Amino acid sequence: MPTNERQLRFLAKAELEPTVQADVWQQAVQQAGNKIPFGRIVKDVVDRIRERTKVPNPHHIGEICILLPKDSPELRGKGGYWGVVTHVGDYSCTVQTWDGDYTVKIEHLKSLELLDEDCQFMQQLCVRLRQLHQVDSRDSSVDWLLQGLGKQAKPYLSSLQAKLLAAVEREYNLVWKQQK
Repeated sequence: MPTNERQLRFLAKAELEPTVQADVWQQAVQQAGNKIPFGRIVKDVVDRIRERTKVPNPHHIGEICILLPKDSPELRGKGGYWGVVTHVGDYSCTVQTWDGDYTVKIEHLKSLELLDEDCQFMQQLCVRLRQLHQVDSRDSSVDWLLQGLGKQAKPYLSSLQAKLLAAVEREYNLVWKQQK
């Protein structure tokens, strides 16, 4: 039997049938020499099972998702960032955020389940934030604004946020024409 949560973390996130979960645990125990397996052993078995069972990727291009960095070193510090799905693979997606592109497993994403017009707003906002992020000579206070808006997962800006963003864009001679 498992002795801590970490050993079962990947198994719980995999959303497998209970009988398959029991099989995964038994395989992991066998791989660990009939001892309690480390979490990474369970993760490896889960990954092999998922490859065989072909769990469909629920995400689609243009969707807005939140990054969930749990157990993902490459996403450390990105918790709560929202982004636009730009590529959908079998077990992962590429997500474009204000500060870069990240290829992440599907269990590291949570859809905001927005309407199409709200997704379009967020896509445009992402482009605007990325443009600001690419300004090499930007003031450090711009980074604060980018981080704040990059974690605000709602499909609108308050009046003050819109004015702040427009003022910063003007400061760096970035012209934004809203797409219809």
